[in-house]
Amino acid sequence: MTLEINATLTATQTIVDLIEQLSPLETASTEQIGYGGQLLAEQNQPPITSTSLPSNVPQNFRTTLAPAVEAIILVLSRFGYPLTKSAPVKAKPAKTRHRWTKAVSQIEFTVATREAQGTAIWQKRKEMLLKAGAQLWPTAPLNKDGSFGFAAKMGTHLRNEHAAQIQDNQTTEDIVFKSVNEIGLFLYFGGTNSWLELCDTNGRSIDDWTKI
Repeated sequence: MTLEINATLTATQTIVDLIEQLSPLETASTEQIGYGGQLLAEQNQPPITSTSLPSNVPQNFRTTLAPAVEAIILVLSRFGYPLTKSAPVKAKPAKTRHRWTKAVSQIEFTVATREAQGTAIWQKRKEMLLKAGAQLWPTAPLNKDGSFGFAAKMGTHLRNEHAAQIQDNQTTEDIVFKSVNEIGLFLYFGGTNSWLELCDTNGRSIDDWTKI
């Protein structure tokens, strides 16, 4: 019971204090109320701008109205309307672009990941050649519910398209794909950045060779 009484007294005193802080506004002019509105607008992040509010608040009014403005902010906060800083919008990183060159078309890039191995050549702008003898990752990964994910479906589709060129999870002849990503889906059902997986004999990735 004592704790409840103390809590009630504390809450009551807080309300009284707030009313006292707001007292400067009781006799305020329309101009002063406008200044108070501008000071509140400045507290928001980013600041609120309005043609109905004065653009500049004289320093003497800033000092006089500061307690009242702080009290209003506290009241708004207590009722669930805090003047909080807006969360910054994160800019999406630009997607990496790659450029084919004749020099790159002369380089063999190999990949060895998750039981898959292969050698590829970016022979033309829209042609990635996967050399015969590539080893495929035998089993597509499943979602937690046992279903195929998008990458597994795409990889399976590509394997079905080239089923005549696969024997015992190994390619029997050269196969031409449209992109690096298709090769990744075909060999190991994607799931990683294939531009970083394909590397030359010195370990330099095709991404490093061609990104712009």
